[in-house]
Amino acid sequence: MKNLSRRNFLRLGGLSALGAATAFNPLGNLIVSAQGSEISLQTWGSFITTNNALLEGALATWASTNDASVSVNFTGFDALADTLSTAAATGAGPDAIMMLHARPHQFAEALVDVSDIANAIGEANGGWFPVAEEACVVDGVWRAVPFFVAAHAMVYREDLFAEAGFDAFPETYDDLLVAGTALKEMGMPLGFSLGRADGDGNNFVFSVLWSFGGAVTDEEDNIVLDSPETRMALEYIQQLYNDAMDPNVASWDDGANNRAFLAGEVSCTNNASSILWAGRNDAVEFADSINHALYPAGPAGRNQFGQVHSYGILSSSENIDATKEMLSFINSDTVWQLLGADGFAFLYPMFRSLEDDPNMAWNADEKLGAFKGLAEDVHTHGWPATPSAAASQVASDFVLSDMFGSVAVGAASIDEAIETAIEQIETIYDA
Repeated sequence: MKNLSRRNFLRLGGLSALGAATAFNPLGNLIVSAQGSEISLQTWGSFITTNNALLEGALATWASTNDASVSVNFTGFDALADTLSTAAATGAGPDAIMMLHARPHQFAEALVDVSDIANAIGEANGGWFPVAEEACVVDGVWRAVPFFVAAHAMVYREDLFAEAGFDAFPETYDDLLVAGTALKEMGMPLGFSLGRADGDGNNFVFSVLWSFGGAVTDEEDNIVLDSPETRMALEYIQQLYNDAMDPNVASWDDGANNRAFLAGEVSCTNNASSILWAGRNDAVEFADSINHALYPAGPAGRNQFGQVHSYGILSSSENIDATKEMLSFINSDTVWQLLGADGFAFLYPMFRSLEDDPNMAWNADEKLGAFKGLAEDVHTHGWPATPSAAASQVASDFVLSDMFGSVAVGAASIDEAIETAIEQIETIYDA
């Protein structure tokens, strides 16, 4: 998968022929305003390098067809966040930029209203999953165009779980503690980041908190973190850390869990499909034993965080109409037939029409089957309240990760950790 496959090369060729033959965009509207435009796009560079090539090639085809140019800058998550912060402060930046989580709420004032194309794309593709609106609609206005959810699951070693006496992945967090304790005694602990890991770490702690019935705020944005449910979640993580987890997780960054799993140091972590992709790509000796499962359920059920990726147009852009047309094209079925088939279930479109498409990775590979349907039930920062700039900052400041991590390693009592977290949250919400 390191090189552009013949199959995808031929698909891209078909896309080129389609683009050359018609001057219409995927929503059926005549493209006129893109002509002569020079559009800059800053986006995340996928670990699936073929996906980057497919996106860049599709955009080159679109640009050529419409007498425009598109400059694509692939960067990491940190660079995206830095660019957004700079653009909000200075009014300068690319025409369009990828955003994670609920950052359209955090940077709404720097983003253009894209309700026209977001509504049209949703109507053309079976409607948006609920989390798309959660993340991208600010006070009734679409401030970003949803692109994909990086679907997350439990990633585990079937061989090690079987050796420990577990033929199926645990359905509940209590059962995960039992299995993890046995696995740690075998020398193969669990590995969930409790450090400042924006992706996997935040995903894990928010999912656990919600599944135990806790929340940062209620539906009216009242701070409700200090609750019996939060305390139960903290007690659980403390025991899971001591009895079942790798002790290094408290300092893990966003890539540490992947590295530990592929190095054979842990038996399970939470992640998107990138671990299996790398395991196969690098011919890791236990690659055939890597599988995925749904997150466990807690006392409040299975409530999972979803890593939303969206595209916003900065208000400083001088190519707003052309950039809207480009984003409509990116979210077309034509492009998604390329990206979804190649995206190894990491790129899960936020509209419904491709859910059962046999070409999509979650339908084509049994080891990716656990990802199917996750986009329907995940949530983003702020849930159960409406997402907000403050809710987004709670996550970007790692308030929950620090709270859970400090209790796990014994650096703070549960009372102390909750008190510190609430002080931080109050400061954020009162700003």
